[in-house]
Amino acid sequence: MNFSQRKSGSRSGIDMAPIVDVIFNLLIFFALTLNFAISSGIKVNLPKATGEIVEIKDVNIHIAKDGKVYFNDMLMRSERSLKREFQKIPNKDTLVIIRADSQAMHGPVVSTMDLAKTQGFSKIAIGVEPKR
Repeated sequence: MNFSQRKSGSRSGIDMAPIVDVIFNLLIFFALTLNFAISSGIKVNLPKATGEIVEIKDVNIHIAKDGKVYFNDMLMRSERSLKREFQKIPNKDTLVIIRADSQAMHGPVVSTMDLAKTQGFSKIAIGVEPKR
């Protein structure tokens, strides 16, 4: 029997090229899907003050398909109740966002915009859903 000795120059082992390819692909995948949102992480002790706490918020008005108007998720029974809600807002610089159903009639949308304008609101926006 002829048992030949292995040459000392040839080695058997695992080919590392496919593993390196997989690692690089995973690295690229995670780099592309990483969320780069900036979050404020600085702790600040704010000074104390007396006075009224004012919460700055947008006004969201939803108009349903059947014409029902919702002011910040509250059903408005009449235009007078909607006017009262507008009058409760002290800051007339607040953004009014009107989100109407695509099947809703344009009458309630226009009257809501007009009411907001007559109550002194100048920042009025129409909410839409982006096309995909």
